[in-house]
Amino acid sequence: MSRYDLFRRRIAPIAFFLVIGLIAKDSCEKDQRTHTTVELVFGAAKPRVREVAVDVVVDGDTITTFRRIAQPDAMIGPCRFELAVPGDHGELRIDVELSDAHHQLTRRFYAVDGGTIQVTIRDDELR
Repeated sequence: MSRYDLFRRRIAPIAFFLVIGLIAKDSCEKDQRTHTTVELVFGAAKPRVREVAVDVVVDGDTITTFRRIAQPDAMIGPCRFELAVPGDHGELRIDVELSDAHHQLTRRFYAVDGGTIQVTIRDDELR
């Protein structure tokens, strides 16, 4: 039996089934994610907000980033994004660029599947 025949008859089928198993495992884990919506709500400071960047951190890993920039001479649009996280809790690291200052905020969250996380950023946090 040559090396090619050994690979073709014994090793290739084992490798094939291992790859199929890994694909099935990855598919199952995607179903275990928590799907939710995050909405940032600004108070009276909303007209001064020029840019918002949000890093979503779960277990120390940044899993996604959201960024919204206001058009020149216009108010920033709705800051709302869909999120799928492994597990149900994490942290939002929010950078808010105002017309006259820059602020960094951190909020912990607990996600409910199909729910909305409303993050209110108070005016006194942006002074």
